[in-house]
Amino acid sequence: MPDRRIYRATSGTVSMIVAGAVAVFLLGDALVRGGLGQTMLLAPWVLLIVWVVYAVVYEPRVETDAEGITVVNILRRSTVPWGRVADIGTRWQLVVHLDDDSRVRAFGGPSLRPPRRRPFSRDGEADAARFSDAELILQQWEDAREAGKTGGTVQSQWNGVALGTFAALALWAGIAVFIVSTAA
Repeated sequence: MPDRRIYRATSGTVSMIVAGAVAVFLLGDALVRGGLGQTMLLAPWVLLIVWVVYAVVYEPRVETDAEGITVVNILRRSTVPWGRVADIGTRWQLVVHLDDDSRVRAFGGPSLRPPRRRPFSRDGEADAARFSDAELILQQWEDAREAGKTGGTVQSQWNGVALGTFAALALWAGIAVFIVSTAA
């Protein structure tokens, strides 16, 4: 089994590509019709919409490795060592139950869908892609428990990339509003 895996909804990737293509089209059209100045005033608004798609649909994901599970939500990132995981459940979303009765909910990542069907590999072992993402995460957790992983510190922090990008776009939008209001 691979050491590090990233689980993200396919719809998130498709949505991000579509949003990026629409943004390029709109900004290209603004550049051709209105020039660079008008495009720079319009750009933060178009890019804010792309940021919403990024932060809400694309960025949420679940990452696993030999050490633990990382849940990246819209504005927060939580890293949980396997030794602190008491249970992993799914209903509408993946929920990591910790040994102190707290929970970390994943707003993106594995969904409840039937397993993908793939043929067996040459050595007769079932291909890992044949199982659902939630089953693969459960298997990594079981492997860590069998290896005797214990304890560790749960780390939760702000999602700096999403918040930093939003702050820059908000500043740019504020400057655009100021320029337009002083020009009128």
